[in-house]
Amino acid sequence: MNAVETLKLIGRPNAYYPKLAKPLGGVSPAVLFSQLFYWQDKATSDLGVYKTRDELEEETGLSHNEQRTAIKKLKEKGVLIVTEKRLEHKTFYKIDNEKVNQVLSDFANSITKSSRQMKSSCPDLYNVDVETTTKSSSLYQENTTKTTTENTTNNIADKSQQPKRPCQFPDEFKPNDHHRDIAMNENINLDNEFVKFRDYCLANGKKYIDWNAAFNNWLRNANGYKKSNKPPAKFMTLAERNRAVLESMRA
Repeated sequence: MNAVETLKLIGRPNAYYPKLAKPLGGVSPAVLFSQLFYWQDKATSDLGVYKTRDELEEETGLSHNEQRTAIKKLKEKGVLIVTEKRLEHKTFYKIDNEKVNQVLSDFANSITKSSRQMKSSCPDLYNVDVETTTKSSSLYQENTTKTTTENTTNNIADKSQQPKRPCQFPDEFKPNDHHRDIAMNENINLDNEFVKFRDYCLANGKKYIDWNAAFNNWLRNANGYKKSNKPPAKFMTLAERNRAVLESMRA
């Protein structure tokens, strides 16, 4: 199979706004911004669109390091608001439209001023028109909607067909709000139980598909574990029992 045939199999290319590369600080920030901008009106949260680093890498081709650099530049420009929900292990991205208009307007003004000074014969090639850029979003969405929808649908279908495999204790696994509710209802110390749960799993090489569910079961059975760990009552012979009765009567 040659290279051209391989390109046909890996999917359609995704477009971005090339003229945003300079005002946003490079091609990578422009690519990431364009993809997040596309998803903004499809977000179900006020915090913006929820995307994992792996999903963004699959949609844009940007590696995790390239994403971090692009996100840093977009945040410095003020056009991207990033909200991290650590307990939920989720990151939300939201475009600040007012800041975008300001950044593009300032950049357009600087280019226009520079073009006038240089007396360029083709100033339109260097002018970034905010209104034109806004109107072109519909064209971008038309070009990328089908590609992104197909990619997302295929990814969901592939993931649903592949069963999850048990894994060892994740380094990033921490108790969440649901675990705290269970601990409160069971009247147990969440932090102590988490340490015991982690040590037990690591010492015995435990693997689970859903670690949240596994810890839920551990917390619900914690009181039962305490009862089962009590030392058994000492066995007494008949002679020992008779002696104990006599001693209690003398007392």
